[in-house]
Amino acid sequence: MSETKEQKERWSYSRTACFANCKYEYYLKYILKDDEMYLPEGNYYSEVGSFMHDILAKIFDKELTLDNALMYFVENFDDNVLYKTRYSTMEKTFEICTDYFAEVDFDWLDNYEVVGVEKELHFTLGDYDFICYIDLLLKDKRDGKYVIIDHKSVEYPYIKGTKKPKKRCIHNLTTYTNQMYLYAHAVKQNYGDFPKEMTWNHFKDEGKLATIDFEKSIYDEIMDWYIKTIHEAENEKEFLPTYNWFYCNVLCNYRNSCEYQLENRG
Repeated sequence: MSETKEQKERWSYSRTACFANCKYEYYLKYILKDDEMYLPEGNYYSEVGSFMHDILAKIFDKELTLDNALMYFVENFDDNVLYKTRYSTMEKTFEICTDYFAEVDFDWLDNYEVVGVEKELHFTLGDYDFICYIDLLLKDKRDGKYVIIDHKSVEYPYIKGTKKPKKRCIHNLTTYTNQMYLYAHAVKQNYGDFPKEMTWNHFKDEGKLATIDFEKSIYDEIMDWYIKTIHEAENEKEFLPTYNWFYCNVLCNYRNSCEYQLENRG
């Protein structure tokens, strides 16, 4: 079950994270690629997230005004979010998203130049070719430094008034920090400088912004993690699954075709 040269030509955060999360999902998605037997599918949460990302991209690209964003969300929701889940969850999510567009303002953006929206960057890490898409890349007009913004549907990760993570958010915070530092690496290769800071826009948690400063020591550790994880993926032989009830039953692209999951369901 080793990868061919063609299959390992391009890497990304999502590909590396997929291997770290579940080796069998990685095998189905990036190596086997048998859509007839293992049909990938989306889910309610990812569709809502993608739709919100699309609207925010239109706003920052000046294709849509913030004043019209709420109406655009309401009028186009059903055409963009096709998957269903528990009714109470859908009702609450819809309310949270409409509240976000009704209340958010981006006045703080006046201090920044928009460098790119959904910015596609190609870069290398070690011997590997990578690609990423940065939700919003800014340059601070006051000091000329870059800032990365990434829109997230998960909750704000820190305990109120502190930089101490909530216990339930530690996994997400670690994973998304890995993602941000890979983007920082891409910015360095493409623009010559690391960003000074990286911010998550938690649009389903009152639009709270969580910011981490760029730290070279953490960057070095995370880049080593990427190289190590890729080496593991290249040398993996068994591709065994990792079981997590919520992920396997709700989020996994292969939740209705993976034989391990079907066996767990009995």
